[in-house]
Amino acid sequence: MPSFNQQTQQQRLYQSRLIATSLLLLALTLFIISCIYLHLHPFMAYLKAFAEAAMVGALADWFAITALFRHPLGLPIPHTAILVHKQNKIADELGRFIEHNFLQSKAITARIYQWHPTQKALNWLAQPAHQQQWLPQALHLLPPLMSSVKPEYITRLINQLIDRHYNGAKLGNTLANTLTLLHQQNIDIKILRIVLHQLRYGLHHPQTRTSLEASLRNWAGKIEKQDPNSWDKLKASFKTTLTARVDDWVATKALDWADSYLKDALNDPQHPLWRHYRRQYLRLRKQLRHNPHWHQRLASIRQQLTQSDALLLIIEPLWQNLIHWSEHDIDQPDSWWQQQSRQLINQLLKQSHAHPRFMLRLDARLALWIKHQIEHNKHHAAQFVADKVKSWDSNQMIDKIELSIGRDLQFIRINGTLVGGLIGLIIYAVSQFLTT
Repeated sequence: MPSFNQQTQQQRLYQSRLIATSLLLLALTLFIISCIYLHLHPFMAYLKAFAEAAMVGALADWFAITALFRHPLGLPIPHTAILVHKQNKIADELGRFIEHNFLQSKAITARIYQWHPTQKALNWLAQPAHQQQWLPQALHLLPPLMSSVKPEYITRLINQLIDRHYNGAKLGNTLANTLTLLHQQNIDIKILRIVLHQLRYGLHHPQTRTSLEASLRNWAGKIEKQDPNSWDKLKASFKTTLTARVDDWVATKALDWADSYLKDALNDPQHPLWRHYRRQYLRLRKQLRHNPHWHQRLASIRQQLTQSDALLLIIEPLWQNLIHWSEHDIDQPDSWWQQQSRQLINQLLKQSHAHPRFMLRLDARLALWIKHQIEHNKHHAAQFVADKVKSWDSNQMIDKIELSIGRDLQFIRINGTLVGGLIGLIIYAVSQFLTT
């Protein structure tokens, strides 16, 4: 079904055709009237000359315009239906015209550099309204993009980096810097809180709780056998059923205490667990950075990782968990990914203001890259345009062109009728003046 714009174009084309054809019929009518009354009224000769020339101009322009699109009156007259017969040649010429006149790499490169695209892009990205509009949509592409990267590729890349560029000391410094970054962004606390929540979930799960209680009873039994003079002697004075109940009660209380301890730690930022964690975290970071024994251990671990599949076994579940966590995180109001993206944009904006020359160099590199792409691909673009035009159905192509410029062509018919008539009238008047 044609669109509203196409319907409007068709209506205007029909109206302009009707006007042009009506003028031709009017010229024909005037010619007939002038021929009938010429012997009664000599001045009708002027009207006849005007009408004759008007008909000639109208018919000549009609023939020329029609010959562009189709055969006039369906007759296979040579050099008519030009657009249909020359479609392939027109397509090739159009492609070359676009290649040599529109895809000029120097002009496009200069325009891009003068436009300062990197600074404008950062300014646009920094606006809160734009971030709310595009950032969630962009982040929703992150999990599919991460899923397209196989853990084997990540493992291979890490192996190559570790094997070529990291000894024990450098690996320790890198891990220490990573811990510092995690601590600065408060990521380590978030990870630990997630772990504590999972532990509480396990403590509340019936199957997991039953398994833990059994493990505690077994562990307590081993302790009892190592100290037969205290607990075992006391148990011997009771019945077996009562002893089992005491063990079950102790195991239940131990798990309840652990759950209560974790709950208090999650609800109280000043809980001793957090202070102990921070001390151990800082101690680990210091050991990674300065302890030679740690460096030797890391070097040994590095060699083992690069020569085995252990790293893949570590990376694969971590990568999958990161993907699942990202899928959940990007839909949250306090999304970590969104926060980090906004901080990155703001940091880039600050750096751009502090180092404007760096932004100009980025613009220059971008412009040169686009110039390189244009020079190597403009022929393909021109060929694409040519192939696209060649693939068009001839009738559809004619209809599209006629809708676009047909109305202007009909005005050529109108002008040809009027101008032709006036020229005919002038020529007749001049000839009468010369003969008299």
